[in-house]
Amino acid sequence: MSTDRLAEDLTIARAALGVSRQLDLQAVADALVRVSMDLGRATACFLYLYDGEQDTFHLKASHIPPEDPRRKGLLTLDLVELRGPGGSSASFTPTLTSAPEALRRIAIEQVLAVPLPGAGTLLGMLLLARQREGLLPADQDRIGRLVPELVPALLNALLVERYRELIIKDDQTDSYNRRYFDRFLSEEVYRAHRYRTSLSLIFLDMDNLKEINNRYGHAMGSKAIREVSRRLVSEIRGSDKLFRYGGDEFCVVLPETELRGACELSERLRVSLESRSFLVDDTPGMTLTASFGVASYPDHARTSLGLIKCADKAMQKVKLSGKNSIGVSEADEETLQALGGKR
Repeated sequence: MSTDRLAEDLTIARAALGVSRQLDLQAVADALVRVSMDLGRATACFLYLYDGEQDTFHLKASHIPPEDPRRKGLLTLDLVELRGPGGSSASFTPTLTSAPEALRRIAIEQVLAVPLPGAGTLLGMLLLARQREGLLPADQDRIGRLVPELVPALLNALLVERYRELIIKDDQTDSYNRRYFDRFLSEEVYRAHRYRTSLSLIFLDMDNLKEINNRYGHAMGSKAIREVSRRLVSEIRGSDKLFRYGGDEFCVVLPETELRGACELSERLRVSLESRSFLVDDTPGMTLTASFGVASYPDHARTSLGLIKCADKAMQKVKLSGKNSIGVSEADEETLQALGGKR
């Protein structure tokens, strides 16, 4: 074995060791991309995780700036053989549903796709590309030796993430639970204060879920609340989080979102709920609506508890005035004092 080969193997071993020391999924994903970029001498690198239920690849990490629209894209593959756990690397042209023109802007046409197999399934896909000449055979060889060393760290991080999700997820719905809500909102208020960014909270209460419980029983009511949760999740961004606050109440935390954006999302959520019937497989179909309250940091409140109270109060006013609408909070006393008592 040549000296260069031994040196490369040592570099790969050190890189794998560095990645394996991480347990946080995002940290592992970022490290995996960084190491692959360096050893593959690539211009661009993307790490997609595979969602077997949706049969799609979701972008988890990349080298590109956060504002690049490609970060919000979904990858679709025509190469079926790459889906299996035994798939091999291949070059192909990717399709990014959000912004296919982005790849053309940086002159990348061909991408090396490297499957990430683990535990009898496909964990994801690593994509690497270099402008103009593409990745050389020597670069591809290094990536081929690197990936098997990195997969165990990714698998461990995914397992930790799944256990963590079990702890913070609501038992009955696709939303997060109340315990995690309290912690997450407090952290986001602190972050908004530190970095002087905006933060909004949507508080919503289902208007007529009790009718389903009374007419069809609580089992159907539980099924309806799961449908509500899925519909709400489908409308929010990846950076937003949906929480089940209790019973038939939900909260949506919107980092870096001002009041206008929160109101626009509230309207989309409201329309999404009322526009299609629920429980169509089990009943003639039930129409469900919700009342919404919206509050923003720092306009209405400057603490997590203040935001909750403001959004809840705005929602209660909607309940009393006809339901199925959106209410915007007024500033709480602490915020009014900070503003010099001006409304």
